[in-house]
Amino acid sequence: MAVEKFTLIQKERLGRLEPALKKAVLRGDLNSIKSIIIDLQSMYLATGNEAKLLMAKNRWLEVEMDQGNLVTAERGLIGIRIKANNKTRVYLEATTLLAICYLRSNTLEKAEPLIKEVLTNDTVIKSPERRLDFRRLVIERFDEEAVLYAIKSERISELISDTEMIMSEAVNLAGTYSTDKLYENLGLKIPKIAKDILSRVDTFSKRQLPSAERLKLPSPTLSHEDKKVGKTVFSSIKRNLYKSLCDKEGDINKKINTGLLSIQTTLTVAVTEVFNKLNIGIKIFLVNVLAIIIKLGLDVYCDMYKPVDVMDLR
Repeated sequence: MAVEKFTLIQKERLGRLEPALKKAVLRGDLNSIKSIIIDLQSMYLATGNEAKLLMAKNRWLEVEMDQGNLVTAERGLIGIRIKANNKTRVYLEATTLLAICYLRSNTLEKAEPLIKEVLTNDTVIKSPERRLDFRRLVIERFDEEAVLYAIKSERISELISDTEMIMSEAVNLAGTYSTDKLYENLGLKIPKIAKDILSRVDTFSKRQLPSAERLKLPSPTLSHEDKKVGKTVFSSIKRNLYKSLCDKEGDINKKINTGLLSIQTTLTVAVTEVFNKLNIGIKIFLVNVLAIIIKLGLDVYCDMYKPVDVMDLR
C-alpha cells in the first residue's frame, strides 16, 4: 500500500499520541504504551505507514526488555526484522535491540552476529558523521549490557537489607573521594570475568568498523582501565535507576518533596530496590553506586545519566 498523507484529524491525534508514547516509554509504563500503540496502529495502517508502527513497537519492546520480559522482546523483535525492509532504519534498530536482548539473556554467540550486522551496515545511515555517532553510541550500549550481564552471571550474593549501614558507608565514601576516584573504586571491585566479557564485546564490536572509524573511538585497551570500567558499570544500570529516581511524578520524588524520608535514606532504599530487581547482590557495588549519586547530587545525576533509547539515536 502506498503511503498516504495524514488527515488534519489524524495529525491532531498523532500530535497527542506520539509524545504520550515517548513519555510512557520513559516511565516504563507498559499498560499505557500498549494502549497508545493500539490507537496509533489504526492510523498508521490505514495510511500505509507500517514503518512508523514498527518504530513504535521497537520502543515498546525495549521497555519489555527493561522490565525483564526477554522472551516477549525476542519474539517481537524477530517479527519486526521479518516484516521490515532490511535496508531501513527501523530494521537496523530492531537488529540492535535484538543483539541487546541476547546480551541480556547471556547468549553472546547469538548477539555477536547481530552486532556485526549492525556495525557493518553502511547503507541505512548515509551520512558518515551520523553513522559514526550511531555506532559509537551503540557500542557504548553493547558494552553496558555486556558488563551488566557479567555482574549478574557472577552469582555472588550478599544480603542487602541494612539501609542505615549502606547509607552510612556510601555517605562516607562520597565525602572522602572525588567522583573520578569513586568511578575507579567501582571499577576495581569488578570481577575479572566481568572485565573479560566487557573486553570481548568491546573488542569484537570495534573490529567490525573500518580502521579510520576505529581510530576515532576510545582504544579497546581502555576497557581494562578501572575508571573506564567503573563508568561503564555505573552507566549500565542507569536505565533502571533513572526511571526509579528521576520521574518527577514518581514515588521517590514525592517522598523527597514531602519530607517523608531524608533524601539519602530515600535514595538508599530506591537504589537497593533496583539492585534487587536486577539480581545484583554484591553490596560493595551498591555502596559505590550510591556514593556516586550522592556525590553528584540527584538533579545532576538525572541530567547527566538520562538513558537514550535506541530509537532516539536518529
